[in-house]
Amino acid sequence: MALKSPESVARSALVADAAVSAILGNRVFPVLAPATAALPFATYRRSGVIRSQSLSGPVGVPTVQMTLDLYAETYEAVRDLADKCRLVLDGYGATLNNVEVKNVSLQNEADGFVQLAGGDLPPVYSVSQTFAILWQET
Repeated sequence: MALKSPESVARSALVADAAVSAILGNRVFPVLAPATAALPFATYRRSGVIRSQSLSGPVGVPTVQMTLDLYAETYEAVRDLADKCRLVLDGYGATLNNVEVKNVSLQNEADGFVQLAGGDLPPVYSVSQTFAILWQET
């Protein structure tokens, strides 16, 4: 049985969008980016799942919380990228590879900076966006 991943549907939407793809290309990685990844890049991960129940059991339409972390060399570049990603994903819905995403909504967004591997490199700017993905699991 193939893995059903609403996060991969969201990733596909990002790399298919011309404005986001012009910045990131295919540099949108699950959980961890390779050490050789060029800036800017993004990572995504499942950061939680809410499964609604009825008296007869699970309703089969969970909400996955996905965190999208964006990284760039300047604050302006990462904020621009975050706005472009938000425009693609907030309100998004589609079926891809037999995975039906009913709705994606932005829940939270925070700015930051990180020190990437190789401590001699300057810190990079980051934005973390948390999306709720309502999808048909069954």
